[in-house]
Amino acid sequence: MQRTVVILAGGKGQRFNSRDKCFIVLNRKTLLQHVVDNLAEVADEIIIAARDEQQGRQIRQQIPNTVTVVFDSISGFGPLAGVLSGLERASTSYSLVIGCDMPFVNRRVVDLLFTEAERGNYSAVVPTWENGMVEPLHAVYKKEPTLAAVRNSIKNGNERMFNVLLQLKNVHYLPVARIQALAPELMTFRNINTPDELQLCAALSDSEEKPQSDV
Repeated sequence: MQRTVVILAGGKGQRFNSRDKCFIVLNRKTLLQHVVDNLAEVADEIIIAARDEQQGRQIRQQIPNTVTVVFDSISGFGPLAGVLSGLERASTSYSLVIGCDMPFVNRRVVDLLFTEAERGNYSAVVPTWENGMVEPLHAVYKKEPTLAAVRNSIKNGNERMFNVLLQLKNVHYLPVARIQALAPELMTFRNINTPDELQLCAALSDSEEKPQSDV
């Protein structure tokens, strides 16, 4: 079954002096490029959801032409706007939705999420921690039911991705313990929100879970 990856690139890092997080550089590559490179082998198409046309043009200058860039059609709804524009363009039934600030995303973990979704015909497969916290922006979604839920959330003025999950009828909450067998240090979930986290991740990039050695 074909697979899509939707990368949300529209957010500004408030703790990075409101710089676009997708252009922040880690080890000579932007965070966005890390995500694209990591997932190129597990996706039939990659869609980057930009905040607007200006940001989209900047992204296009750095990203291969094989990657599709779309723009948010609404404002004020945070990541939900990017999910909407990305899934509307997706040509496959299932899409991974992920933030651009996860440079260590693990392709084996992503393959597991897709496999679980396809096998169970789920509306979504969402990693879930023991304390009940979920990873809705590192999850796989079925296009049509998710689009319906996103549009309904926007109509009701609710920008939370968790509200979308509540509307889906067949969600598989995958225990992180299952994922840990493939990614022991769980670096796949590490995102970068501050300069200190960026510096830490630069040091961690030589770990055994770094994207270049994840085959």
